[in-house]
Amino acid sequence: MKWLGLLAGALVMSIAVPAHAEDYVRLVRNAKVLTFKDAKPVPVSSSEKLRSVANLEVQDGKYVDDCNHPVTPRSIALDLGKALPDVRAVFVQDSVCYGAGESSLTVLDGNDRVIWQDNATSVAVLTSTHDKVSDLAFQETVPTFSVWRWNAGNRVYEMLETVELPD
Repeated sequence: MKWLGLLAGALVMSIAVPAHAEDYVRLVRNAKVLTFKDAKPVPVSSSEKLRSVANLEVQDGKYVDDCNHPVTPRSIALDLGKALPDVRAVFVQDSVCYGAGESSLTVLDGNDRVIWQDNATSVAVLTSTHDKVSDLAFQETVPTFSVWRWNAGNRVYEMLETVELPD
């Protein structure tokens, strides 16, 4: 009877955790990819909610980025599962400052802690999970996405692999 439980557990893991890059390509293709355009502007009056975004500050009543350029950060909620509620992605767009990706992207948990940050043009919430939290894929340039999984012990996302979406 014990072997039946182990077999069932292995089957669930094989469904929930893709094993190959091809599986992640499929998951990214099927996910809704969110960009700067999908997010809503964050007014300066709400700047306290962005205090953890390292490359953003308020000067003279305006947001400025790492390059001291005026920017309008945008935020969008991400549903990553009940184990990690109230998560949001914050885009800071400035092609001069952030290069080919044009944006810096920070993912904050419900306590405004940074759980992922780098330059990226988009984020996709995948159906695969780790520690009961959805995996994420970030795109810096076309057609490459980096896939990240949740590490509950460290409370951050960790790089899993990079995949390219063929045309």
